[in-house]
Amino acid sequence: MFRFVSSLVIPIIILALAILIYPKLGNLPAAQLVVIKFLPLVIAVIGMVLCLRFNRSLVFFIIIALISVFALMQWYLPQLGWVEAKINWMALCLILPLNIMVISLLKERGTLTLWGLTRLVFLLLPTLLIIAMAKYYPDPLLRVLTMHFFDQYVLSQIDFPQLALLMMVIAALVLNGRCFVRTSAQNSALFVALISAMVMLHFKNDYVVSAIFASAAMLMLVIAVIQESWSMAYIDQLTGLPGRRALEEDMLKLGNNYSIAMLDIDHFKKFNDTYGHDIGDQVLQMVAARIKQSVSAGKAYRYGGEEFSILFSGKKIQETLQILEAVRERVGGSTFQLRKKDRRRGSGKNNGGKNVRVTISLGVAERTEQMAAPQEVLKGADKALYRAKKQGRNRVCT
Repeated sequence: MFRFVSSLVIPIIILALAILIYPKLGNLPAAQLVVIKFLPLVIAVIGMVLCLRFNRSLVFFIIIALISVFALMQWYLPQLGWVEAKINWMALCLILPLNIMVISLLKERGTLTLWGLTRLVFLLLPTLLIIAMAKYYPDPLLRVLTMHFFDQYVLSQIDFPQLALLMMVIAALVLNGRCFVRTSAQNSALFVALISAMVMLHFKNDYVVSAIFASAAMLMLVIAVIQESWSMAYIDQLTGLPGRRALEEDMLKLGNNYSIAMLDIDHFKKFNDTYGHDIGDQVLQMVAARIKQSVSAGKAYRYGGEEFSILFSGKKIQETLQILEAVRERVGGSTFQLRKKDRRRGSGKNNGGKNVRVTISLGVAERTEQMAAPQEVLKGADKALYRAKKQGRNRVCT
């Protein structure tokens, strides 16, 4: 629950700022209002460039969906007659939440690929068809868009047509559920961006206000791309611990008093060969969780493979030994239940659902005059880890 709430903080702050700003826009000079009108285009370009750089195709196409609707509202609808503009706007209110919802449910398949072109067609073709129908066949389209599901009096204060409003509610529920089940910066940004997009659609007759909320929606997505890319670079996706790159950068920030521990799962290769890599991945997750739970005075990292590191800033070896023993005992005292069936491809091996235990070996070293650089201390910890394995494993060596 905490991750779910914390992931929504940045998007909600951006939306709240947009809500606070828009009543004051009337006091701005005309030149600044023109800048605001084109701000969504600038943010959209920046966002699409970042998406291409970090291969975030879903956000790329959602930004296209948002900026396309914004552009139509700003520069196309004002040129139409009142009735045709109204029909187009009602259609956009239906299409935009539908596009955001559907695209968010797809998998990352690349942007400049056949899949990417297919999604681009999916985005643009319905919009073009709606524009053509509003111009040449407005009556059938208007009958669909003005369908009623509730008493008109109940929704008299809401400007959206009921069909579009129903789609907005469905999209919001789907995105909120996805955000809760698979919490991430991207999913949270998509949910709040949908709300901001709905506000943008509501202010169809005020181009400055609609520009503010369009900018807010795309800014949420841009920040989410940066957050997700940072997470991919610094956080190990399997265990949730910071990775080796994060360890190397944190070692540059150390002072003159610190210790580094190296941990390794005993006989992990044999365990992997016996039960399969999927079971091995779950063991890594379990060990990482136990390390994280046991180490409050240090920071744990996944170093690579079955190896982990713990950085103890401001601590000597003697201060870390009790902590490392607690980690070793907690991992060794935990049982791991195997699945009934091994899911390795082509294997029907029955693992019996039995419980197994894993142990870890640990080595620790501290900064000294002989080992003054963090990389030297890390090598010292690795040598201590090797001694622990040579002496029989499941122990801590210095």
